[in-house]
This record gives sequence, structure tokens and C-alpha cells, in this order.
Amino acid sequence: MKPIILVSVISITTALVLYTIVVWRNWQLKLLTTAQIILLWLGLAADALATRMMGLSVEVTTWDLHTISGYAGLALMAGLAVAGTWAKWSGRQALLTSFHRFAIPIWIIWVVSYVTGVVIGIQRV
Repeated sequence: MKPIILVSVISITTALVLYTIVVWRNWQLKLLTTAQIILLWLGLAADALATRMMGLSVEVTTWDLHTISGYAGLALMAGLAVAGTWAKWSGRQALLTSFHRFAIPIWIIWVVSYVTGVVIGIQRV
């Protein structure tokens, strides 16, 4: 396995773990916490790194379900991180307590991209 692919796999799996912790802990607590926001930003950084490394590892981008859901998931997670940070800093209690209603569907879209990436990756091995 090429080192760039290994970095991508480790980074995207780190993003999966961090996003999953944030989304389901938020669902349990029904409140967005500072710790969750930090983990969300760390997941976003890992996701962005993995996306960049995957982009560098191919000669031509193929716009399939994986690519489209991947970029959409990345953009949605970025929006979620910004919205959560803004809600926390501005004290928007309604958003802090309903954050999971937005986060879970976004997480599902993101996981679709992760799973399609795993399937594509397995087929190439």
C-alpha cells in the first residue's frame, strides 16, 4: 500500500471515530458541549487531510456516489462545526439542545461515503 493511501485510511478512520463519538454523545446528552465541538473540529481536520491525500493519489477524479457524497459530507460536517461553534459562543440554547437533529442525518450522509470508499478500496486490493 502506498504511504499516501495509508495516511488517507488512518486519517479518514480517525474522522469516523471522532464524528461518531460527537454525534452519538450529543444524542445521549441532548446538549452540545465544548468537548464535542473540539472533537468535531479534530474530525473535520482528519477528514480534510484524508480527502486531500486521496485526491493526490489519483490522476483523474471520478464523480461517482463516493466522490459526491464524500465532498457533500465534508462540506456538511464543516457547516455543522461552524454552526455548533457559533451556537456555543453566542449561547443559542435552542440550537445547542437540538444539535443532534441536524448532526445525525449529516453523519449518515458522511458514513455512506466512508462505506462506499471501503467497498471501492477493497475492490482495488
